[in-house]
Amino acid sequence: MHMFAKLANFIEKYSKVIIALWIVALVCSVPFILKSDEVLEYDLTQMSGLDSESTDGQKLIDTEFSNSVDLSEILVIKYNSADELKQAKALFAEFSNLLHAKYGDDVKAAYYGEYGKVNPAESGISMIAIEAADNISISKETGNIRDVVSEANANVAKTFNSSTLTTYVTGNSAINYDTEISSNKDIAKIDPLSIALIFILLGLFFCALVTAVMPPAVVGMAFGVALTGLYGIGCIMGVFYITKVLILVTMLGAGCDYSLFIISRYRDELKHGADHSTALKTSVQWAGESVFTSGLSVIIGFGALSICSFSMVRSLGIVLALGIVIALVAALTFTPALINLIGEKVFWPANINKYNKIDRGESTGIYATICKLSKKYFAWVAHVTRKYAAVIVVVGIVLMAPMVYIFATSDDSADMISIMPDSESIDGLNTIMGEADGGMIMPTYIVLELNDSIVDKAGMIELSPGKKVPYLIWKDGALTSTVPAIMKISQDIKNKYEYATDDDGNKINGIVSTIAGANSWQILYAQAEKKIIVEHHIPNPTPKMVNDAIVNSDEMPAAVKGPIKDFLSTVVAEGVTLNDVPYGTMTPLGKSVENIIDGILNVSTGIISDNGKYVKMMVITSEKPMSDNTMAFIKDVREDFHGDGGYDEVYASMFANTYVGGISAIMEDVSNIVMQQFDVIRTVVIIALIVLLFLILGSYLTPIRSMLTIVCSIMTTVGLTHFVFGTMMDIPVLWLVPIVLFVVLLGLGMDYDIFLTTRIRENVLRGMDNHDAIEDAVRQAGPVTSLCSLIMGGTFLTMLLTNSSMLQEFGFALGFGILIEGLLMVGFMVPALMHLMGDWSWKGPKFLNKNRAE
Repeated sequence: MHMFAKLANFIEKYSKVIIALWIVALVCSVPFILKSDEVLEYDLTQMSGLDSESTDGQKLIDTEFSNSVDLSEILVIKYNSADELKQAKALFAEFSNLLHAKYGDDVKAAYYGEYGKVNPAESGISMIAIEAADNISISKETGNIRDVVSEANANVAKTFNSSTLTTYVTGNSAINYDTEISSNKDIAKIDPLSIALIFILLGLFFCALVTAVMPPAVVGMAFGVALTGLYGIGCIMGVFYITKVLILVTMLGAGCDYSLFIISRYRDELKHGADHSTALKTSVQWAGESVFTSGLSVIIGFGALSICSFSMVRSLGIVLALGIVIALVAALTFTPALINLIGEKVFWPANINKYNKIDRGESTGIYATICKLSKKYFAWVAHVTRKYAAVIVVVGIVLMAPMVYIFATSDDSADMISIMPDSESIDGLNTIMGEADGGMIMPTYIVLELNDSIVDKAGMIELSPGKKVPYLIWKDGALTSTVPAIMKISQDIKNKYEYATDDDGNKINGIVSTIAGANSWQILYAQAEKKIIVEHHIPNPTPKMVNDAIVNSDEMPAAVKGPIKDFLSTVVAEGVTLNDVPYGTMTPLGKSVENIIDGILNVSTGIISDNGKYVKMMVITSEKPMSDNTMAFIKDVREDFHGDGGYDEVYASMFANTYVGGISAIMEDVSNIVMQQFDVIRTVVIIALIVLLFLILGSYLTPIRSMLTIVCSIMTTVGLTHFVFGTMMDIPVLWLVPIVLFVVLLGLGMDYDIFLTTRIRENVLRGMDNHDAIEDAVRQAGPVTSLCSLIMGGTFLTMLLTNSSMLQEFGFALGFGILIEGLLMVGFMVPALMHLMGDWSWKGPKFLNKNRAE
């Protein structure tokens, strides 16, 4: 307490210096405020700090497969007839020309195939992969690329004398771009709404214009300084974009609460007859201690997230903790410094005399009526929580039980796609899922690290002037051991996961649509030839029959069907095509047919690495990436490889290591690893807060009671979030929501418990009976804690108006969590429990229970 008495004296003496220092800090922060968006990350899978199988596999894909097809940005063209398909192909050509004119060789387009649920020749989608050089950020160029698409579409429509085709630029990079645009719009929407809400609530509570403006103004200044910290942290580690949204609403809510508590206590002291200096010192001394304690609890909660190895969670905790530190310091210094300079004018156009008249019942009007009703309400709360304490506790437990049950039985989701904001990229992804397979643009990869290279030579050859094709020559023995083994694994996985069984035992479509691994045309040719002989009873099928059977089979990836057909129709000698000549025929360039087709199958698709020591099996799932079934498949296929008797053991002589990767696998690993580390974080936060409250309150049981009530609020809120979003709206609840809710509510929600409990303790230290101390604290602090929870909860609930389901989930959970804790738990359960606990609330070691009121 002596520390805050000294702080009060310092503020009274150096108020102008404090204000000047804050203004200088804000001015110095302006350059970093303007650049803060530059360090934000919008792709969760690209953030550092995750050591897992999926990230190890992704590193190999990035370093060893320079010829991989990049599907991070895709142009999707919808067509509904054969004529529109021709127009779509012309659009691809025009788009490629315009891209080259704008970017040269830095950005290129590659035709990826046609897809359709019924007949792709009549209706479906054309997919074009858009690839960029290392010096170009394809995500940041998405808007410009869409402009090029629009121009190409308009040009081709004029040529065909028809309307433009429906197009979408989608893919992971486009989704990141759209998320950034949507996030900036959401912030622009949240800011004025949050400030307006705070202004209205403070205005109604104080009936004062200056008081309504001052707390959000102080927090706005602190937020500007905090963005400097965000920028610095973002230069060191990734900062996920929701961090900026959360720090804004968190600082607005917490910072206004802290300032409000000090201003309110200053008003109370003036109403009780204290002069300006005494009122200021008392508010800083007593309210300052409560604010500092609650702020420290929030900082502990957020700061504990820095333990996490994943940079998204670590930076979130560090930035939010820093924001609360700055908001807390601003509330403890800038707010009382302003009060010291302007005195009672902080309540303009009201004044202390007006407040006293209202308290004595000598004033009329709307504000007087509101104050009268508020006074009656909290007097009633104080009475019923004392008289019916046991009943209130039992009723509270009964009401919370259903939500706690939902909390205990519901599963969180890793499905980031389902909670992304509505945008062109999401519409494009939905179109792909409607016409092709959900996992088309975000495949699952199985990377095989081989003991020995299986490639002798690979590269590009010029088949005819201006036309180059890939080729591949296998090492001796590769086609008798490793390649057949990989082809068998691919077929086994397809057979196992291609179909599932419904409740009646009928086969239904499974999770795997296609799987592409290392393929040999020689082996495929022999298998297809045997099948024709056995099933169709044709003893000597022609090469054309065999080739056509292979190309047109479901086993052949759609992306290579076109190039293989084009190659097989190439004229080798006058009147003769490769489709008509026997297997093994040499081209004029000295490469046999199968060498070139093997190049198309394995080199052009990026299936085999540059040095031939790695094979990348690409699995296209029938459902969208990160769906529950896709995530279950990730777990199952890992068991197939790494489990007892799995492929790792069976093919140990061929494989050094195997990795299951891709965006879905990365998200699976992220959620699992963070959840495991969160068990430690949760334990650290709970222990640290219990110790903090023990030292501040000098009680054995009250810190534990505080922790139990806040944990009940958290479980109730998570259950309610699952019920509203998961059950009623059929939107999966992201695994991040309970984590963020836990640390935010354990910190910010604890504020209201601390505000009330410290007021009770102050009354006890001044000689009141425990029951009378609780009643008086509810009457005096109840209106302030309720207003604080309305401000905090309201600012979070403004996130419900955003375009992102993820931000809506955060806003709903945090907003209702604060309201449940501030209005219900602290309003009724906490005083009821403390009445039941009696003097046990303050049992503690003697060295902590000295009279701090002195």
